[in-house]
Amino acid sequence: MTAKIQKLKIATLLIILIVATFICPTRAQSGDNPTASLKVIYRFLQDNLVQSGYSHGEYLYDELVQGADGNFYGTTAIGGSGLCLGPFGVQGCGTVFKLTPAGVQTVIYNFNLDSNGSTASNGAYPTGGLVQGPDGNFYGTTSGGGDATATCNGNIGCGVVFRITPTGVYTLLHTFAGALAKIPDGGSPVGRLLLASDGKLYGTTFSGGNANGLENQGTIFSITTSGGYTLLYTFGTVTATADGAHPYAGLIQGKDGAFYGTTQFGGNSNSGTVFKYSGGVATVLHSFDVQPGQFYPDGAYPYAALVQASDGNFYGVTTFGGTLTTFFQSGTLFRITKSGTFTKMWDFNATNSSVNGIDPYGALVQASDGNLYGTTAQGGAANAGTIFQMTLTGALTQFFSFDSVTDGAYPKAVPLQVSNGTLYITTSTTTNGTDQGDIIQFANGLAAPAPVVTRLSPTSGKVGIKVTVTGKNFVGTKAVKFDGTSATFKVRSATSIVATVPTGATTGKITVTNTGGSAVSTTSFTVLP
Repeated sequence: MTAKIQKLKIATLLIILIVATFICPTRAQSGDNPTASLKVIYRFLQDNLVQSGYSHGEYLYDELVQGADGNFYGTTAIGGSGLCLGPFGVQGCGTVFKLTPAGVQTVIYNFNLDSNGSTASNGAYPTGGLVQGPDGNFYGTTSGGGDATATCNGNIGCGVVFRITPTGVYTLLHTFAGALAKIPDGGSPVGRLLLASDGKLYGTTFSGGNANGLENQGTIFSITTSGGYTLLYTFGTVTATADGAHPYAGLIQGKDGAFYGTTQFGGNSNSGTVFKYSGGVATVLHSFDVQPGQFYPDGAYPYAALVQASDGNFYGVTTFGGTLTTFFQSGTLFRITKSGTFTKMWDFNATNSSVNGIDPYGALVQASDGNLYGTTAQGGAANAGTIFQMTLTGALTQFFSFDSVTDGAYPKAVPLQVSNGTLYITTSTTTNGTDQGDIIQFANGLAAPAPVVTRLSPTSGKVGIKVTVTGKNFVGTKAVKFDGTSATFKVRSATSIVATVPTGATTGKITVTNTGGSAVSTTSFTVLP
């Protein structure tokens, strides 16, 4: 059974995963929370204005990001005006798009073949979404394209890292060379980049790397906003797959400064791991193991990234495994400490999938109420996926079942809580044949998230100098004060503000205020004479 499962998982990865859709039977709605409301903000409909049939893009496998301007930005895995070929004909090479809060969508960049018609040197098939840097630009990856001579998992081109402005000016930062390059490199990045506290971007590649002669196990890398690339770690460095293999999701940075993530394969049973990366070493915190008669009791094959909650613990999901039934194992939700103490908190039960959903692909988010929110790609009343909430003590509530027709289906990305408190969720497709992804506004009465201040740079200076405040939830900031004195400022991203030390400022803490509340820096800013 294990061999069959692994073959099935491998078969759905990367480009095959991009073009695959689920055709599921429809059932009557039941079990939804009546206090929550859902609204479709935008639908990626077939229009036949371009050869791919979807000029605005199709298939959303990533979450949105809210830009400093209040608009939303994201990528579609295929579609657009590009001319990439897929197994079902011309499907387009993917897009980068902007969406206003009013629902007006604009494609700001189309990935496309080069003039020779056979390569896509700027990349193709973006699946990992975007992150906005402190310079106001967005950064992302593509899972394919780049160097046409580089081969990753049977696909020509191992992907790229790119920068793009809010108006669509594109810059290629790095082209992945793959494991067979003269200097082995990563390949096929499918997870989101992380903007770390040192100002660099960090990411993973699903394949590539060559450690101990083990090719294409995946890598960890860093890259500066100007394109300075460093291969940090190649999975397989320990022995075989003991340190994990094939990280599908991106990294997160813990409060301790270390990086944490998951691998879809590797570990003791080749069914995935949770790992910590620090000081050049990846350490397995938990291996998802098979047990006779129980299959995978802790879960198996995690696609999603982790989230560190306010209690300091990490939370995540697996798409397979669990022990509620003897045959159907449809994923788990777990908690793990930074030292590796693992607790399974929930089994997604395929025998009762109309209630709780099955197969969670996207990560969790901790919203302003302190609870975790996530989605399942299938299950629910119409077997088209669900939205759920879980408390940090393990109580799960289903809020909504997608019906596959009027409100989308098969969400595979982490929800985004925006500056007014509402959750935005992307769905990958529907079964009606013309809708290839929806952007959903999900209202559950959540308060606007308060800002969080984590770092000041510099921590001292004269009146008039600019200070970068790093943290989160900065979109919609109303005021920045230096020890009570109001300052002029500019929000550069959801995680970065640049403020000018005002006249009359005195040494003290910096306070950031938005609709959700105020946050005070833990360190003081010293005003120099």
